[in-house]
Amino acid sequence: MRNLRAIETRLAIFTLVVLAVYTPVETIASWQMFGGAAALIHPGFLQSVIGMVLLFLGARHSLRARPRQAPALLCVSHAWFAGTWWHAAVMRLSFAQRGQRLFYGSPELWVVAGAAAVMLAMFSFSLFLTYKAGPLEPQQT
Repeated sequence: MRNLRAIETRLAIFTLVVLAVYTPVETIASWQMFGGAAALIHPGFLQSVIGMVLLFLGARHSLRARPRQAPALLCVSHAWFAGTWWHAAVMRLSFAQRGQRLFYGSPELWVVAGAAAVMLAMFSFSLFLTYKAGPLEPQQT
């Protein structure tokens, strides 16, 4: 159990690092792609904002739960973003296959696909940790 808690702690910290990099990059890219403030209400950006909040809350909850394991909310946040990034990668691949130009060119496809792969790996780890944590025992009152 102690080893799993250490893995969960590292995953939660890595999640916060990813979030610290992703948040400004996504905000700037969305601002540029959607022409300014309109980005802030674009459904794709709002989906990312929800994910950002989930990543923060999941990592914070996991880190505050020590010494017990608490990977479930972290797993939910990784699942949300794995789906978001998968969708983003498939959209860009579809655009490229139809010969449409991506806003940032071909590197955009590679960055988004790479991010999707990283997030799928993070989701896999957090899903494993959630499975190994087992069911929560009801608290005695």
